[in-house]
Amino acid sequence: MAAAAAGVTCHLCREHQMEMECCRGGLLPRGSTTALPDAAGGEAEEEEEDRLSALPDDILLRILAALRCARAAAHTSVLARRWRGLWARLPVLTFHRVAPAPLHAALATVAAAGGAAPALLDIDLFSHHDLDPASLLAAAAAVAPGELVVNASWSARSTELPCFDRTASIKIDVHFAGFTLPPAGVFPALETLHLENCFVDLGDMIPRCPRLRKFSIPFWNATAVTVRSPSLEEMEVYANFKITIDIVAPALKRLYLDARRGINTDAGGFRLSAPSVEDLTWNCECQAVSDSFGVRWRMWSLSFSSSCLDPHGIMQMQQMDNNGEAETAHSLSLSSSSQRRPRGGVLSLNLETNVMTGDSTRSFEQEVFRFQVTDNFSVLELDLKAQGHVYGAIVLHLLGICTSTQRLRVLLDEFLSQDSCFVSCRCDQPNNWRNQSISLTDLKEVAIRGFRGQNHEVDLLKVLLRCATVLERVTVRFSRKVTPSDCRCRELSGILEAYPSVKCSVYYLQSGKQVFICRQQ
Repeated sequence: MAAAAAGVTCHLCREHQMEMECCRGGLLPRGSTTALPDAAGGEAEEEEEDRLSALPDDILLRILAALRCARAAAHTSVLARRWRGLWARLPVLTFHRVAPAPLHAALATVAAAGGAAPALLDIDLFSHHDLDPASLLAAAAAVAPGELVVNASWSARSTELPCFDRTASIKIDVHFAGFTLPPAGVFPALETLHLENCFVDLGDMIPRCPRLRKFSIPFWNATAVTVRSPSLEEMEVYANFKITIDIVAPALKRLYLDARRGINTDAGGFRLSAPSVEDLTWNCECQAVSDSFGVRWRMWSLSFSSSCLDPHGIMQMQQMDNNGEAETAHSLSLSSSSQRRPRGGVLSLNLETNVMTGDSTRSFEQEVFRFQVTDNFSVLELDLKAQGHVYGAIVLHLLGICTSTQRLRVLLDEFLSQDSCFVSCRCDQPNNWRNQSISLTDLKEVAIRGFRGQNHEVDLLKVLLRCATVLERVTVRFSRKVTPSDCRCRELSGILEAYPSVKCSVYYLQSGKQVFICRQQ
């Protein structure tokens, strides 16, 4: 599997270099014995006057920089002795698809060249090479670049990540790698850290970065996110596993958290203190199921986003236990300046019927508020896979939970084959939701996409029109399964005309364009 690590060239790497614009221009013809980083030979005297080599070093470096590839720049050594070693002083060093042995030699040459450290060291290694990742990272640390980018794959599960004394930005994408840190040492200049497809003990790493401002961990392959930083301002987490959270970041302004496998709240597994956060996005898997609406509904996921939090002091985000009591040991404190203008957040819920798995001990209300800032969202977005079942009761139930909703968006599955479930289905039991009086004093807009005009759908719209006393706009997009001549279209138009104060738009899509059935402005 492995290519000859000691070889100067590798046919697989060369093939990939030929596909890369930055490397293609610097490849020598096959059969050339020129090695990276130095060229053997070159002793023959030039037959003609070399005016190009007479240019100052800074001009020559600009020419080499235009190649955008350290390998291509090193190959200019064949032109004249004057060019030798210049490439090692480039401000941007890019090594793509280079075998390990010549790469190590190149990094050693750069480290020994002296002068200013490169602003960027970009390393992209092919996965078929045998590689000593620890020695590679040590060689990169010796170069001390202002910014380090490493994209590779190696099988070592425990690789020491050296401390970079002068590097301000580190981006490492190394599949399946686990990093350890030396017993002592810090990253004194590090401001931006991006760790992808790998893992390290963040409880040990982050305190060693006193100037860290931006931190992102896409495809995080560990079960814990422990971050305590007084300087951190932006943070992004995309977790591959169910995680515990322990984040204390008083200066944090932007947080993006995607816990696609859920959050483990057992034994104190949740703590988040971010009193300065302004921009919050929160995605989390849910387990709650309910049989209270005739058929079983499961809440699959919950997403919340807000660009500015409520301006009224401190807001508590608490985990709710199974009895609906707040567990004060697990809470998130978020505050925002009273000078800020409040912007309502968006709460998105994904629900589906006919799902057997889930946690019946937690209600939908507990799931919604388990990790949410209470009354901080003005938009409720429901993505419903109803499988043809009646969904009016669950929509009204969720509106009753989210009492501050100003805009309701209901997204229905337009590609469902059947219009309705079987005749004796219990999905409409109990059916007293049609006569329900629910307080919707804040609801101003309703939008439904994938509407089929079934009787229960029309009944839901009637309840919303009746209870939402300040309703301003209703937008309905019919499903692709409904034709414009369908009597259900005319029926809906007649219902909406009874509310002249409400602006209405009822339409369907034809060749990607909106065709209006009813438009009341």
